[in-house]
Amino acid sequence: MPEQVTLTRRGSVAILTMCRPAAGNRITEQMGTELVAALDRIRRDDDVHGCVLTGEGDVFCLGGDYRGAGTGIQGRMDFARAHIDLFAAMSRLGKPLIAAVTGPAHAGGFALLLGCDMAYIAHEATVGLPEAAHGLFPLLALAMARDVLPKKRLFEIVYEAKLLSAAEAVELGLANAVVARADVVARACAAVERASAGNRAVLMIGRDLYYGMRGASPEQALDQARFALAAALSAVDQVQASASASGMPAAPSR
Repeated sequence: MPEQVTLTRRGSVAILTMCRPAAGNRITEQMGTELVAALDRIRRDDDVHGCVLTGEGDVFCLGGDYRGAGTGIQGRMDFARAHIDLFAAMSRLGKPLIAAVTGPAHAGGFALLLGCDMAYIAHEATVGLPEAAHGLFPLLALAMARDVLPKKRLFEIVYEAKLLSAAEAVELGLANAVVARADVVARACAAVERASAGNRAVLMIGRDLYYGMRGASPEQALDQARFALAAALSAVDQVQASASASGMPAAPSR
């Protein structure tokens, strides 16, 4: 079957593109598997400092597509597992992951947007969970949205199948800025470069800490932060020791 994802490079930034524009870049089981493989490859590549996730054409992603999945409960479970594995791969990336939302991000596409660290969104884009209009409920997306949106606003969006404008997405903290569609990917790449300009080992520790703390109690989160701080300080010490050994002033690793 043709590949449904492309992985390209712009300098030290990987650009991961969902490539089913005729189908609204909807996520099939195959696409989910390909996205996981690509994210794992990015995680292991020291020459790649971060990732931009986008969609081909004028759509980011309109959700999932289970039509190619196997029939029966097992087929549906395999389809759901592909999405769960994808969100797990996003959280363990260890590098900046920024969405370049060129168009509508609905249903599973909205969940992908929420799963990224940051997002830049085109003026024309809309975001939301319209499943109720089709007799469904955003079950997988709910796991991502429940910690991001206030309960009242979340259920309003779900019950009314409401689509938010790009400006509303920024107002609610779902995206960082509205930009021209032609500039969305470049803006996201620039954000990755800024984020990864310092000590990337420390950046990985901090990002892993954030995703590891979700769902933890304050006491558990602080305990995790304690170990993360020790690891981060050790990473800083290594940079300074290397600089001293070479006789050069200490500088952020790049």
